[in-house]
Amino acid sequence: MSSDRGQGTCTAKGEGEEMRGKQCSLIVALVITISLSGGIATTVRAGDAEIPVLRGLKEVFVDVEDLDFRVERTGLTTDHLRTDAEFKLKMAGIKVQSEKESMRMPGSPQLYIMVKVLGTSSGDYVAHIRVELRETVGLVRDPGIEVFTSTWTTGRFGVTHSLSDVRQQEQALLDKFITEYMAANPK
Repeated sequence: MSSDRGQGTCTAKGEGEEMRGKQCSLIVALVITISLSGGIATTVRAGDAEIPVLRGLKEVFVDVEDLDFRVERTGLTTDHLRTDAEFKLKMAGIKVQSEKESMRMPGSPQLYIMVKVLGTSSGDYVAHIRVELRETVGLVRDPGIEVFTSTWTTGRFGVTHSLSDVRQQEQALLDKFITEYMAANPK
């Protein structure tokens, strides 16, 4: 995916201008939302040392946010993304749990995958993909308070002409998670 592809598609004249204007507004709002959503955190500080947040993680539940029904009609489905992710994790030696099993594990670790896709009038797709490790953590200021939050995250945003590219980009983000997991948990 390339974030510079399709420049100028937000300026249109003539028939359909109102719809394109709405799409452009939505794309701009999506870019602003993504920009404000934070960066990638893969280590935490403990005194003078940096500790990979994936250290000690044994297994995860894979939770894929439901795709828009219009995207699913084109062949990219939530089930495909979940199956791809579970297979890739298992092949890397990372145990995949059911949601029920995950709830019994300390922190209830969940690998959350979000894929948002918006079709444009030019036939391209705007995509925002995130892969996050979510788990229950305690606050340092009050250890009695626990919150379920993202402790590791990565993502991509861009424009592509193919939904298969979206699936490939999701796979690349999973590869990043697996690489960092392996570095934090050497065998």
